[in-house]
Amino acid sequence: MLKKLALILSILPKLGYRNVAYMLWYRISMKLGWRQRKFPLGTPIIGPFFKATMPVADYPENWKAKTLEKADNILEGKLTWFHYHNVQGSNPPNWFQNPFDGSVLNRPNKHWTALSDFDLNTGDVKILWEPSRFDWLTDLARGYRITGEEKYLQTINQWLQDWSQHNPKNQGPNWKCGQETAIRVMKLITTAQILNQETTAEASVQRMIYEHLARIEGNINYAMAQDNNHGTSEAAALYIGVAFLIRQNHLAVPANTLHKWKRKGRRYLENRVLKLITAKGTFSQRSVTYHRVVVDTLSWTLIGMERYNEPSFAKPILERLEALGTLQYNMIASLKGEVPNLGSNDGAMFLTCHNSDYRDFRPSTQLFFGALKSQRVFESGAHDEPLFWMYGKAFKTFPKKEIAIPVLTSFDNELVVLNDGPIKAVLKLPNARYRFATCDAFHLDLWYKGENLLCDSGSYSYNAGEETEKFKSVRAHNTIQFGQHEQMPKISRFLYGKWLNVQKIAGPEYKQNKWSWKGDYTDHQNNRHTRLLQWDPKQQQLTITDTLESPKSEKKTLYWHFGQPENNSMVLTVTDGEGKLIQPKATNTSQSLYYMQKSPKTTHAYTTLGNQFITTMQF
Repeated sequence: MLKKLALILSILPKLGYRNVAYMLWYRISMKLGWRQRKFPLGTPIIGPFFKATMPVADYPENWKAKTLEKADNILEGKLTWFHYHNVQGSNPPNWFQNPFDGSVLNRPNKHWTALSDFDLNTGDVKILWEPSRFDWLTDLARGYRITGEEKYLQTINQWLQDWSQHNPKNQGPNWKCGQETAIRVMKLITTAQILNQETTAEASVQRMIYEHLARIEGNINYAMAQDNNHGTSEAAALYIGVAFLIRQNHLAVPANTLHKWKRKGRRYLENRVLKLITAKGTFSQRSVTYHRVVVDTLSWTLIGMERYNEPSFAKPILERLEALGTLQYNMIASLKGEVPNLGSNDGAMFLTCHNSDYRDFRPSTQLFFGALKSQRVFESGAHDEPLFWMYGKAFKTFPKKEIAIPVLTSFDNELVVLNDGPIKAVLKLPNARYRFATCDAFHLDLWYKGENLLCDSGSYSYNAGEETEKFKSVRAHNTIQFGQHEQMPKISRFLYGKWLNVQKIAGPEYKQNKWSWKGDYTDHQNNRHTRLLQWDPKQQQLTITDTLESPKSEKKTLYWHFGQPENNSMVLTVTDGEGKLIQPKATNTSQSLYYMQKSPKTTHAYTTLGNQFITTMQF
């Protein structure tokens, strides 16, 4: 206990004294029941929620089959968890069932403050949250709008009615997280946009949105104290949610607090953008999945601002947003829109009005630049569908924007990205600006001709015990381990102590026909790791030199995780500081590209008692 306290005290300045003080106050208020009294239980909302509308006439024919397959699967009770696991359930679903083991939540009618996130009898709470993120809502709305068939509209209204019956305001796990309520606000408003009911929303929809906004507004300081995407999501939902309600022809909810809520939502969102997004576009959580969450959140916000006549953001915020989108574009590593699987990956994808795979970042990026700049960054394709629903045929007039991609770039001392022809390499740097989620300092992700040759292991699950820890471990990343210890000591499920910080940076630079970058960090046991990246474009050779200093005489291990079956596209060799070839120990391991999913990979572990590894990758 004292050891953990010491670790917490050492990172207090980085966590923020006000944030920590608020979290302590928040936990006390939960224990004393003050939160429960602040958020009284409600009653079910009676529909219908959405009314009939005319079908669209110009939906591309080659998109229809997948859209209708999704919608028809929903009618049969088939839902997709985490955009990967197809599960046969009921129509409507059991909102409190874990489909992976069949367990059903005990006492789901408790107030949300009386429920835990991590010791429910159904396991990971994210499993219960997934169908209540309302992805099915936009799928059914698209199916209805392109066919005009009443069965899709009827199912929308039946499922929303059933959801409200089992999840009245502030009751059960689906009200526990403010971000989950924000996601539902986004889906409800997006559905109104798809169905052309933005100013004529039914009283039931208005009430559902209003109750969700009240949950967000009353607890948003908790989200702000996290310094992550919870704050951006909740602030955006509060801002645009109120803007949507105010635009109604017949307002069916109390109006006295709406303008105050709207100002608060916008102010908090602007604060999050300027604090959590850097000048070069990196986001506080160091995760490509959460980076897309913020991109999608801000696309939705920009579209709402335009539709509901809200004033534009100031120039400094717009510059941060453009940098955010440009970095996401830079991270795309294949023609299928895939990106390196860096950081926490919990299966989140807020933008769902398309049929592309979860791993395809093109729909998100295309919509973002459409909303921000009225431009496209990719040629036409299925990834245009979100633009179609938000802008109609007008999106085809958006010019294609060319984004320059430098050969070697550093993004705010958090990422170094190499782009040269068929080669893409991403080096993840330790940066103590915000909390760490994994021990992945100096992880290198390598792509060649759109194939992920050297990969990250992913996350798998946030609540799988030892399995979760395995995916967070330094051993799951393409980097160095000193002895048997982790790069940082663990304090709790989502918090490490003794944060690392990259130092003595040299580069990116181009000298003697080679590109290079170099930096180092020192861990809590005074082990120093220096990593030098060198790219020789003429020889098509990438060299990674790891120089190691340790006060202990213990082995050092270099891990390379092969995401693709070994082929002839790359020859990888590792030598020590004296030029002697090191033979690896190969083991069959797993990577997780989707939440709660595993696929095979091969891990090579190289060990030495010396002070250097030199890895040569010849293409």
